[in-house]
Amino acid sequence: MAADGERLLAVGLSHRTAPVEIRERLAMDEDGVKSTIERLRRDEVVEEALLLSTCNRVELYAVPRSVEALQEFYGSFRGPSGERIDDHLYWYRGREAVLHLFRVAASLDSLVLGEPQILGQVRDAVRIAGELSSLGTVLHPLTQRTLSVAKRVRSHTDIGKSRVGIGNAGVDLALQIFGSLEGKRCMLVGVGEMGRQVAVALLSAGLEELLVTNRTFERSVELASEFGGTPVRYERMADYLPRADILLAATGATQPIITVPMVRMALRERRYRTIFLIDLSVPRNIAPGIDDLEEAYLFNIDDLSKVVDEGRQARIQAADEALRLVEDETDRFLASLRTVDINDDLRRITAVAEALRIAEIERSRKLTQGLDERQLKALDAMTKALVKKLLHRPMMAARIAAREGDMEKAQLLMDPWKADR
Repeated sequence: MAADGERLLAVGLSHRTAPVEIRERLAMDEDGVKSTIERLRRDEVVEEALLLSTCNRVELYAVPRSVEALQEFYGSFRGPSGERIDDHLYWYRGREAVLHLFRVAASLDSLVLGEPQILGQVRDAVRIAGELSSLGTVLHPLTQRTLSVAKRVRSHTDIGKSRVGIGNAGVDLALQIFGSLEGKRCMLVGVGEMGRQVAVALLSAGLEELLVTNRTFERSVELASEFGGTPVRYERMADYLPRADILLAATGATQPIITVPMVRMALRERRYRTIFLIDLSVPRNIAPGIDDLEEAYLFNIDDLSKVVDEGRQARIQAADEALRLVEDETDRFLASLRTVDINDDLRRITAVAEALRIAEIERSRKLTQGLDERQLKALDAMTKALVKKLLHRPMMAARIAAREGDMEKAQLLMDPWKADR
């Protein structure tokens, strides 16, 4: 019989194998996840099931009753043009299925390496499956180990510590300059996507206030209201600049709109408190000479890109360490499942041996009629010890074989002791 770990099957698709127009055909909300698990169990397609559905992946982890029925279930899904989705699916069994789930939960398979959201999504999937009682002898220990492994990856490696993305790079530089964003104000010049990303990241990191200015004042009002900021008329940008500790420029202007005299005046009004300027524009919107002013720190898009690359490289290195940890945890988990499997068999063998011992004592009752109570107890203890010694070596050898993954050898060692032999 296959060890419990070998009964596990994982099937799904992700951003790596399927475009969004395919992924959305399988994507489902919490109610959809519940109804799908209930249907698969009701139709006796699976014994156990865990269903993970996010914007980047839809994956089923299951102990199937019928792989053919599961294939038919997935065969019923169609792409936007009516085509089958088989080519976008991946199927993993046993060790590969365990390893894949560990990798997913540890954010080693995410679109953004090391992102923290996936662990919460896996935790939600486990909660839903638990509410439906669809976690059994395989998936219950697997899901508990999965959450533990993911936490260990985050606490024992730097996978989530190095920031990636332009927005986070801007936060890193701001923290290097100010130490903290508490009480700091930022002026965003332009309402483009890249400037918006940096502004959102700064707000998430504790920025106190966002000032928004744009040539079209209505756009300034719209974005400022979205983030609880303050809209500033474009022609009054220089008047508000002294209030800004950070200035983000991200417009389509073809020449600098933030000039050296403008920043020099702002610094004077600020009594030369530090101002941090980020130029996200190409062509540049902030005059390069500003970097020569005392207490003015200017970074352009290339500077931020270097920070992003450094963060990405750091995460790649951390990912190598995390993957080694995940591989090791996969083998440990499968060994623990095999030990559970073998222990069940060994308990049955021990019970059979004990029944045989008692039966032999009963058959010899006439021969022991002359023994007193103390002698009978000694006989009982002696026969128990004899059975234990006879079973000890083969049982230990079977446990070791199972732990090492050699289930065939483990079964051979146990076969002579089974009840039907």
